Order: sequence, then C-alpha cells, then structure tokens
Amino acid sequence: MGNIEKIEGDAILQLFKKLQQEKIPLKVKLTNGDFEHLSHIKKIRKRLKSRYFLIEYSQDFLAVTENLDNWRLRIEFIANDGIKYAFQTKDNAVLQGMIWMKFPVFVHRYQRRSLFRLEAPDGTQFYFSDNEIHYKLVVINVSLGGTLGVLVRVTGQLEQELKFNTLRIIENGELVFPSKADNEDDSKVSIKQCQIVRKKRNPQTDKHEYAIEFKKITENEQNKLTEMFYRCQRDYLRQRRLARA
Repeated sequence: MGNIEKIEGDAILQLFKKLQQEKIPLKVKLTNGDFEHLSHIKKIRKRLKSRYFLIEYSQDFLAVTENLDNWRLRIEFIANDGIKYAFQTKDNAVLQGMIWMKFPVFVHRYQRRSLFRLEAPDGTQFYFSDNEIHYKLVVINVSLGGTLGVLVRVTGQLEQELKFNTLRIIENGELVFPSKADNEDDSKVSIKQCQIVRKKRNPQTDKHEYAIEFKKITENEQNKLTEMFYRCQRDYLRQRRLARA
C-alpha cells in the first residue's frame, strides 16, 4: 500500500450513503473476539445528535459478544473504484434487530501504489470457480498485485453470475504461465483469494475484460509469482533489445 488518506466530517456521511445505495459488501470483524462476516449498510440514523449506520447481525455474533463488555468492530470494504477503505467502530449497540454503530471520526482510504504491469506472455491464463461455474480468462497483462484478462466464453448465465460476483471475494484462483520446463507446477501460481474489481466490454475488440486483484496469497506462492514475473520481464527486455538490433 502507498499513502493513506483520512476521510473525515461530512465526507463520511456521503461515503456511507453511497455504500448503502450501491449495497457494497462490508467485511465486519470483531477486534477483540473471533468473529467475521460480510454485511451491508441497511440504514443511516441520527440519534442524540450522533449519526449511526445500521447492519444486520447473526445469532453467532450474539453468542460471541455475549460476555464482552466493550466490543469493537473493524470494517473493511472495496469501493467501486477498486480502492480499499477501513475503519474501526466504538460505542456500538444491538437495538431493534440491528447493530447500531456510531460514525467513526475518520475512515482510512488506502491509495494503492502504482504496480508495474507487464504484458503477459502468449498463453498465460487465469482460472477461477464460483457457484460451481468454471471461468477462464486469457491474460492481457499481469502485475504482482493482480491481472487483466479476457473472458474466453461468454453466455447470459456467465454474465449474470459475474455481475453478481463483482466485488465479492473469490477463493482459489490459479494463474498459469506458459511452461518452459518439464515440471508444469513451476508455471502455476495459486491465489488464495482474489476479487473482480473492474469489468467492461472493450469497444475496440468487443471483448469482455476483467481486472482481478489478488487479495491473499501464501508467501511461497508470492515468491513463485515474483520469480515468474521477473522472468517474463527479462524475456520482454531481451526481445526488445533484439528487435532494436
């Protein structure tokens, strides 16, 4: 991550109204207990001159917080611009079937550091599955933090599923580079969690392009990705030198 911007004052109200209108998923985590789930802002209320936002809760949440006197929550979300936001809450209460959370003093907006993107070698592909549907992207470019690819097969069902899945966390993606060795596993990088942060139809190619952000990856797989990335970069620079010769 690069610089962190603080959102304060009336800007928080505008941000939360947008979250409510666009039904952007919130990752809700108990800071002093073992609980995490996804939710949305259901309502925004003003009570005793303070603003609150309301989300639903589960019986599991009640069980975990039953013996906690002062529980706090950490909220994270990815907005439609693909930028991560995070903040912590206090002065929380369960009322009228909802969790009431007082507006935070500020919200952190993480300015993503510009990651160098490299044109992917021919044959690079990205695979993921969701709701028992398998997807395949032909990769256009790749960075250490994500990839851009074209959906190989487009149907009405796939479009509807992917529209629903946008901004949701997807488990167990696989980035596959063209193999140059007998051991094909060396060319495969497992992505523990990823997210579709942008999708559009390219008007020049009429192709459906999807930007994927890598959210969670093991250290071993990150090292493998880094090695593959810089190998591709070396190949690219070598080819460019040959073309100029």
